[in-house]
Parts: sequence; C-alpha cells; structure tokens
Amino acid sequence: MKRALLKDSIKEIKNTYKRFISILLMAFLGVGFFAGLRASSPDMVDTIDNFYDKQNVYDVEVLSTLGLTNEDIEALKQIEGIEKVYGEYSKDVILSDENTELVVKLMSIDEVNKPILKDGKMPESINECLVEESFLEKMHKQIGDNIEIEEGLDENGENSNQNNDVKQESENEQDNMIKQDELKIVGTMQSPLYISRDKGTSKLGAGKIDYIIYCNKDNYSSDIYTEIYTTLEKTRDMTTSTNEYKSYVENVMDKIEGIKEERQTARYNSLIDEATEKVNSAEADFNKEKADAEQKIQDAEAEIQKAKDEINSNESTINQNEAKANSEFSQAENKIKQAKDELAKSEKDFETKKKEAEKGFTEAENLKKQTQEQLNTVNKNLEDVQKQYNQLLEALKNENLPEETKTKLEEQQSQLEQSIATMQTAKTELEAGVKNIDDEITKREK
Repeated sequence: MKRALLKDSIKEIKNTYKRFISILLMAFLGVGFFAGLRASSPDMVDTIDNFYDKQNVYDVEVLSTLGLTNEDIEALKQIEGIEKVYGEYSKDVILSDENTELVVKLMSIDEVNKPILKDGKMPESINECLVEESFLEKMHKQIGDNIEIEEGLDENGENSNQNNDVKQESENEQDNMIKQDELKIVGTMQSPLYISRDKGTSKLGAGKIDYIIYCNKDNYSSDIYTEIYTTLEKTRDMTTSTNEYKSYVENVMDKIEGIKEERQTARYNSLIDEATEKVNSAEADFNKEKADAEQKIQDAEAEIQKAKDEINSNESTINQNEAKANSEFSQAENKIKQAKDELAKSEKDFETKKKEAEKGFTEAENLKKQTQEQLNTVNKNLEDVQKQYNQLLEALKNENLPEETKTKLEEQQSQLEQSIATMQTAKTELEAGVKNIDDEITKREK
C-alpha cells in the first residue's frame, strides 16, 4: 500500500513537476522569511539598546507641574539604584518667517540624551544651536544662518504653562527663561528621544511640535528645571524592553513615588514662602510710598498756607496803597484847583503869574513824582501777586493732587484773581492821574 502510494506520488510529481517546484520554492521562501524575522528581532533590540547606551538615554524621567529644583535632584540622588541625575530644560517656542510658523521644542544639551551630530559642530556659546536636517529644508536655512524664536502664548492668550495660582507663581519664575532668542545654526543632529516623525503635542500653534532644536544649557536663565532625567546603576547590563529591565525600572520608580508627596509639599511651601515674601516686600514698599506721599501732602499744605498768608498780606498792602493813592489823588486835584485859582488871580501881574506858575509846575512835578512812585509800588505788588498766581496755576496742573488740596488751590486762585483785578484798577487810576498831571503841565506851559 505504501509502495503504491509512493509510486503514485512520484508519478504525479513527474507529471506536474513545474507546480511542485513552485510550491517547494514558496515553502523555502516562507521558511527563510520566518527565520530572518526570528533572527533580526534580537538584532534590532540589541541595536536600539546599544544606541540608547551610546547616547546615554535616560531610564526614568521626573516631571512636575510646579517645576523641579536642585533640592529635588539631591533627594533623587539618595534613592538606591539611581546612578546619575540631570536637571534639564525644555520649552515650546514659536519660530516663524514670512510664510511659515512652526512650533519648536527647545531642549538643553547635556551628558544625558546626547543628540547625534550629523553635520557641523556642537554648540559652544549660548547663542548657538543644533537643528534637524529637515528643518533646514523647511525654513530655507543653512548652517551659519540665524533664527529668532518667540516664547509664545497658548490659545487663551496666556503663557503656555499657566493653570492655577500656585503653578502660575512657579512658572512666573520661568517667564523669559531664554537668554538669547536669536540663535545661530552651527550643525544638524538627530535626537535620540524622537526617532519617529511624531515629536509630541504642545499648547502652542496647532497643538503639534514640528521640530526639535538643541541649544547650550547656559542659554537658560531659570533655576527651576522643567524635567529631571535619571540613569540607573545596572541598566547598562540589561537589554532595553526586556522584562528584567522593566521590572528593575519599575522598582526604582516605586521608590521615587515614595518621596513624591514630600517633594511636592516642599516645593509648594517654597512657592508659598516666596509669594508671601514678595507680598510682604510689596506691602512694605507701599507703606513707605504712602508715608512719603502723606509727607508730601503735608508739605504742600504748608506751602499753600504760606502762599495764602502772603496773599492776605499782599491784599492788606494793596488796600493800604489804594487808600493812600486815593488820598493823594484828592490832594493832587485840590492843589491843581488851587493852582488854577492862583493863576486866575495873578493874570494882571505877569511876574507874579510867572512865579506862581513856576511854583505850580514844581508842585505838579513833585505830585507826578509821588504818583509815579505809587504806581511803581502798585506795579511791583502786582508782579509779586502775578508770580504767586502763576505758581498756583503750575500746582493745579498736577493731576495727582488730592481733591481737597485742589479745591483749596482753586479758592486761592479766585482770591488772587480778585486781588490782581483790584491792583489793575489801581494801576489804571494811577496811570490816569500821571497823564492828567502831564496834560495839566502841558496846558499851563501853553
């Protein structure tokens, strides 16, 4: 039976040998492909593991909404299993030209997560950076060109890291954390953290990170880190993605979780203390400025009272001068009348008339001199009062005057205006008196 089946199979193969060979080749191909996959998978794992070791990619990343400090780094160093701890900076920024606006993640260069240099050199100064090769093509740039970044706002118009009051206080410390916003491209790189095209999400722009840029760590002015990367002690001897590696990392992460609440409380209290200190400082500054303002108000009130006293004194002087001028005007009129009478009586005697006329001229000149002196006195008083009035107007131009002070100054303004008007009237009358005397003298000379 078996022999007959074998003969029949051989006969069938001979009759359809082409199909048999095709099936046989397909079987060999499938087995070879399967064997290749089974062989390449460990090689791929080893390749990525060697790549991560070479670039010193982190094992555990620590993040906090309140930012991370040097105290957090020291606390992590005390955890068993952690080899090295790195405080790092990253920030989402906007980079644009006339036609393109990109969301870029700006990262600091350190011994951890070292970028792979493709062309050019590593940044040496704070205004130098590395970019991805595709970035140059996208922005039409080349090595040696400059780019300008903007610390952007989120879709609500706020800083992209503001969520609540305590967090806002933390992130106020990171506002304008970039020292140099104009960077020079000195090379191209590949980031070990972003092997695929997906660079993560952002609150800026369209919500997606387009490119990664590395710059010198000294270009960041903040003492608050945005993330902390740690490398573990035994992970270099383990293969990435194996259960042994995952179990070891999870064990260390559990220890990090153990200090989480303590560090969060410490950071929160630190922010509260800083905010309280700022409030107390602002309150002290306010009280000092308030005391200075009150002192200035008192000084201004004293000046106003002094000016008021001077105005009252000037008003009294003006009144006295006015009464004196009126009296002298009356006396001058009487003397002129007497002179006229005397001239009329002495018309018959030319010599007597001449002598009496000369006497009248002398008296008129004296009267004119006295009247002119009174006029000069009135002009001087008017000039002093006008000067005080101008000073008062300058004081009223101050928009920061208290309403009560402003009202007092306006009352004094009204009083000074009345005094000026009174003195102007006296001046006019004195000038008219001088003119009358001049006219009378001219008339007598004729």
